[in-house]
Amino acid sequence: MNVLAFDCATGPTSVAVRRDGELAARADDARPQGQAESLVPLIGAVLQQAGIAPAALDRIAVTLGPGSFTGVRIAIAAARGLALALGRPVFGYSSLDVMAAALPPSDLPTLVAIDARRGEAYVRLFAADGPALTPPFALPLDDAAARLPGGDLRLAGSGAPLVATRLGDRARVVLPDVVPDAAVLALMAEGAAPEHGLITPEPLYLRPPDAKLPGA
Repeated sequence: MNVLAFDCATGPTSVAVRRDGELAARADDARPQGQAESLVPLIGAVLQQAGIAPAALDRIAVTLGPGSFTGVRIAIAAARGLALALGRPVFGYSSLDVMAAALPPSDLPTLVAIDARRGEAYVRLFAADGPALTPPFALPLDDAAARLPGGDLRLAGSGAPLVATRLGDRARVVLPDVVPDAAVLALMAEGAAPEHGLITPEPLYLRPPDAKLPGA
């Protein structure tokens, strides 16, 4: 099975290809902006490095958000375009789930948190043994201590330090550098049941976009 995966949800662009159960190629662009210019060339470079023509792909995987509205839209538009052109399914995952899947085991529940600006974080809480305990939601930082369950937590993601300041000693582990990894995303899509694939994936937005159309 050949799987192409890419992510632009949190700013940096990450692209990876798995071929026959192995990571065949990957590329990353750490710039927080410019995904519209970088994503398609990165996809082309990674496919070339892996020695896979687009027509040989079996699955496409993309993060659906939450995160940057612009990045999410760019990635989903690219996934839809490829899916329609190639007749291949798209497997979409929350950026929070992809980040959680990349973490090492822990004996603590984990809150994955993306800095959402405006005094909020996009978060999802996971049990120590892995399963999600909540749906993704926008957490007002000032309400973090009251909204989150009691006890110690491991925090991961760009929003982790912001939440940690509200939790004090309850924030036992803080991993701020965790971002969605296309290699992890590709592995998740590779193991997914076929019926989970779509042609037109939808973005996961947890609040309206900051920008508004004129006259709106």
